[in-house]
Amino acid sequence: MTTAPGQFPPLDRQRDVLGRVAVFCAVAVYLVIGWSKLGSVDLGYHIAYGRHFLDTGTIVERDPFLYPEVARPFVNANWGSQILIALAERIGGSHGLITLRMILLLFILGGIVVAMRRSSRGLHWLAWAIVLAALAAYERFTLRPELFSYALMMAVVAVLTGGVTSLRHVIAVAVLQLAWVNSHSYFLVGLLLTCAVLAGQLIQLWRTNANGAQREAQRRGARLLTLALAAQIAVCFINPWFARGAYFPIETLQYLKSARVMGGAEGWSGESAWSAISEFKSPFAFLGQPVNFRTIHAYLLLLAVCVPAIPALIVHRRWGQLFMLLGLLAMSTQMRRNIAQFALAGAPLAMIALAGLPAWSAEAARAARQVRAVLLLVTIGLAGWWTYGIIEGRFYYVERRVNRVFGTGYNERVFPIGAARWIAENADQLSPNLYVNYFASSNTLPWLPAKFPIFVDTNTFAYPEDALAMAYRLGLGQSDHAEFFERYGVNIVLLHCGSDTQMLVRKLADDFTNWALVYFDRTSVIFLRRTVAHVKLILANPRSERDLDPAKWLSEMRGGRRQRTIDIGLACGVPLALGWHQKALGLAEEAVRASPDYHEGWQFAAVCHGNLGNDAALAGNYDTALAEYQKALECFAKVLTIVPGHVEALRYVEVTLAKMQQVQNRQAQEATGLSPG
Repeated sequence: MTTAPGQFPPLDRQRDVLGRVAVFCAVAVYLVIGWSKLGSVDLGYHIAYGRHFLDTGTIVERDPFLYPEVARPFVNANWGSQILIALAERIGGSHGLITLRMILLLFILGGIVVAMRRSSRGLHWLAWAIVLAALAAYERFTLRPELFSYALMMAVVAVLTGGVTSLRHVIAVAVLQLAWVNSHSYFLVGLLLTCAVLAGQLIQLWRTNANGAQREAQRRGARLLTLALAAQIAVCFINPWFARGAYFPIETLQYLKSARVMGGAEGWSGESAWSAISEFKSPFAFLGQPVNFRTIHAYLLLLAVCVPAIPALIVHRRWGQLFMLLGLLAMSTQMRRNIAQFALAGAPLAMIALAGLPAWSAEAARAARQVRAVLLLVTIGLAGWWTYGIIEGRFYYVERRVNRVFGTGYNERVFPIGAARWIAENADQLSPNLYVNYFASSNTLPWLPAKFPIFVDTNTFAYPEDALAMAYRLGLGQSDHAEFFERYGVNIVLLHCGSDTQMLVRKLADDFTNWALVYFDRTSVIFLRRTVAHVKLILANPRSERDLDPAKWLSEMRGGRRQRTIDIGLACGVPLALGWHQKALGLAEEAVRASPDYHEGWQFAAVCHGNLGNDAALAGNYDTALAEYQKALECFAKVLTIVPGHVEALRYVEVTLAKMQQVQNRQAQEATGLSPG
């Protein structure tokens, strides 16, 4: 087969074995990375809201699961997807939910394939688009209304890239937009995509020298796109809140911008407590961090791919695809959560652009074939490596993604099912109100009786911003728990142990005259207020350090070595928060024995040794105290070897050295018969 000068030789897909293998491997990575236990911190409230509709026939517009004095009306733009989520859960439990998630992911994959098949040649472009999309978007592959949004977006992209050439296409775009409006608040993206293609069509019409049938076809395309856009705008008002529902996404963006939430640095950097939610941060705020590093690196690679792709689209006058790519790219720079939609739609658009680049000579075409072969082999090798790592657990371990575990069912790292069920089983003997910390709140709702509303859940639209701020400060020990719990009549406290609750757990453990620990497991604790109504239950459920059996916990952990390491590290947080440092130390040592590069385990061990040293010092056992402090320093040294410049470790080294000096001074004073005072 001959090739015109300046063109790549066409690829015979039937003979393109390497390309077909690469596509197979890319799809395998995509599907395996989407196959994980249910781990979204939001899923619980979506299930609860959907169940509410199925049971009552009414959409949740004021959260019935919150304290009445805290809840406020809101636009529940996710109501349609919540019903489907609740139906899947009612029909098949956790397996039904995972099936629904995989159907949505397959739908998204289908959108990528359709868009690429219509506009590019060569299976290698499809393989690379799928891999890039999977790596950059996978952190959003959780079952939540956002996933419905991505599926609908890719359906719209598939229609638009194929060309709106008939009323059938106009109707398809309008129907997809109607579903989008009632599934997730990102529905305005559909309007932006159509606007981009319409703008491209108008530029094409303005700049073209075509006449006759071709020009009439372009005019007809512009008219149909205008009609599609008008239909999309119209159906935006077909929602339970009419104009308010249509305007809701704009209102949200205005708030995020005015409160300096969107695009900020990591941490609580804005005026609103929403600024502590990491998905609203700029993607560039996460450079150099282990968490999200694959997503960020894949995002940066996609940005690099866009550098030649954008001028390629200009050269080939694919204005509509150019404006779609630029619009999604611009959105991605504002918030980390927007990376996914840019990756899912932008990766195929960028590959379509690069696929259209011509070779400037026959020699260049041959060189391109050789480079293609090498890149495909690399793609196949990496895909195999990533697939193995996902199944084995190393893939998620490196990023410390506690919410992702390969498998089925609920991820117990995120869902405090055991604690919620304990409350449900003892509901008749418990007095409301119940307090649950923010990150665990939503995922208790599917198991809690209606008798126990909670203070906040992860639907931050459902209550005032100052309630979220109070919940954050309470968990961090920055506010008086006694005053807060008295104010809201809290008699039960369920806390998922972590950095956001450690101080509150410690305060409640120390406040033993008012609060009793009645339950703990590998992730959560429950305290009851010491009231007459709770006396019998407290006496029947005494819990202390003696009840913690690390060996039993370890025997219950499943999965590969890396997965178990994360599980052990999380379990270590429970005794550490409760002040049971000897038990916590045993777990920390087991974690670093399993994975010596697990610097968090060394950090936990160091903290435990330091606290054991403090206890020994208070008891006057100075030699023991100094030995424990020395072990703490050795563990901190391990942390700094693995993560040079670790800020917290450096700070604790200074504290430990100061403690050692104090103990040595006391020891010297007592040796000389002087009073330490």
